[in-house]
Amino acid sequence: MNRIWVMLAGAVFACGLALGGQAGAQEMDKATAGMNAKTFFKGEPAIKQRLPEQSGWFQMPAGAKEKHEKNMFSPPLSAEAKMKAMQSLMYYNPFSLRQMINFMAAKKKAAKGLSFEDVVESLKTKGNELNMKFVGVSTPYKIIRQIYRKDYPRVEIYSFCDLETLARILEYSPEFIVFIPCKIAVMEDGKGGIWLVTLDWDVRWMDTSPNPNRISDDLRKRALSVRARLEKMMEAAATGDF
Repeated sequence: MNRIWVMLAGAVFACGLALGGQAGAQEMDKATAGMNAKTFFKGEPAIKQRLPEQSGWFQMPAGAKEKHEKNMFSPPLSAEAKMKAMQSLMYYNPFSLRQMINFMAAKKKAAKGLSFEDVVESLKTKGNELNMKFVGVSTPYKIIRQIYRKDYPRVEIYSFCDLETLARILEYSPEFIVFIPCKIAVMEDGKGGIWLVTLDWDVRWMDTSPNPNRISDDLRKRALSVRARLEKMMEAAATGDF
């Protein structure tokens, strides 16, 4: 079924170009440029509000509006359904696995001269200042050095949380627990450089989605705030800002 939707969308796109010719292509280019002009890029102000629902000659199919109950899980998806959906998407995806993971990561390299401990202290201090409470740390490198390689680079994973936002997110989608609390890894690379890395879950990516099941304005605002605070925390840690 997922492959059928993708094929249908591709057929609609192809037909639109065939029927509209150059005019159709120009309309698509203008619409895309209009959306991109309103998104966050190189320090410009973030998009103030979500774009209206898609209109015009080319529209992607989307599901219907669903009834939402707080803290209720969606029905599980089978491995077969996931495989078919991802195979359809990957058919049009030019990225390698490494490129895809890089796409989903936000990262900063710490300035030279900063120790691992300096970076961690700055990270915790800034997090506390921004109401991102430190809730735990994982140090897998210690065991990796015992069972695999004694000189394995140091990697520690720190968890932070805005607890009210966490609660509201889980009301919307309990499945989101796989992403939270927010984690920032402090890692050494193969040459001794220190990096800070987190999952880049910027909800503004969804602002142009035709799906009617959008998160509330309040939850969107909270999610954007968490993303901005994670960025500030990594920036402070990367520059040694205590």
